[in-house]
Amino acid sequence: MKAWCPRCDAVRPGETSCPVCGTALAVLQDPSPPEPDAPPPPEPAAAPPPSRLRLALLVAALAVAGLAFVAGRSGTPPAAAPAPTTAGPAPATTAAAAEPDADVRELGWRAGPRRGVTLTVASARRVLDPDEDTAAVLTLRVDGLQPGQRLLAVRDLRLLDSGGGVYSSPEAQPIGNEAGVPVEPTDDPAAYLLFTSPAPRLNALASVEVGDLLVVRPRTSRIELDSSGPWPAAAPLRAIDPGPRDTVEVPVGPNVLPVDRLPLRVTAAFVGAGRAVVVVEPRTGDVVPGGSLPVSGELRAGDRACSRTVLLGQGVSGFGTPDAAGLVLSCPARPVARLTLALGAGVDRLPFDATLKE
Repeated sequence: MKAWCPRCDAVRPGETSCPVCGTALAVLQDPSPPEPDAPPPPEPAAAPPPSRLRLALLVAALAVAGLAFVAGRSGTPPAAAPAPTTAGPAPATTAAAAEPDADVRELGWRAGPRRGVTLTVASARRVLDPDEDTAAVLTLRVDGLQPGQRLLAVRDLRLLDSGGGVYSSPEAQPIGNEAGVPVEPTDDPAAYLLFTSPAPRLNALASVEVGDLLVVRPRTSRIELDSSGPWPAAAPLRAIDPGPRDTVEVPVGPNVLPVDRLPLRVTAAFVGAGRAVVVVEPRTGDVVPGGSLPVSGELRAGDRACSRTVLLGQGVSGFGTPDAAGLVLSCPARPVARLTLALGAGVDRLPFDATLKE
């Protein structure tokens, strides 16, 4: 008897089921000689093409960046989007299974503490940017910063390959009176994302050299707001008078503005519906056109507090987003008789000078 396996497309003489795949065989009436057996073809891969995976990773990373900076670098940043997964296990013959570190590499390179600050390059991912160029996203962790400080950028950053050459050259951008490679905050207050392009294979990255860390200056100026009186249980909120002491001059450091202090004024304040909202703006003309200046604020109502950092300016900042015109703090709060607003502005440089590697 001559039989044919419709799955393997091969003749199986003297069988009732295929010995390779187990499929029931069809009886052939064609007297032509049987064709030689052929190996079964590989099953189609379940994973999407690598380019789609990289693009999805970039979308997830940029979602974190866009929400954090367009919203003004909130003190309670949005949750980071998880890396996308594929549906079902990938077959062992795919490139991703053969090279599991092709697009993600766990690093854990650590330096410090230096002046109480520790820096860790936790991981690296390869993604496709919107121009279809390969980019890398490094996850940095900074522990030991003072309360109210936040990493803005890294000075003198160099990514080197195993031969001592340049792995990638991230672009430094101006911020305040400094310049450095900007970072983006995440849902973890100590974790940041750093983007660089182009990016070769991740296994070529051998070390990361860091000069200084650029952070927001501490919040040293304060404004007290009288919030006594009824707090509405629902919207609309009640406007409160900031009072005559609604302005402070915040130190910004040298070579930022024509003077070394920035006047910041509370232009509006509201309470009610379980929230306190304060709007802070610089005087017109106090921010240099085309420049960017970080301003950080913390609003405290009793035992509750929230914070936020924005880039003030009159152009497009080095972080690729339009500079903010002012600082808005909207915080959950119970009715209290007084709100305390703490403000800081400008950039501090923390010397670090380290090489991070395995």
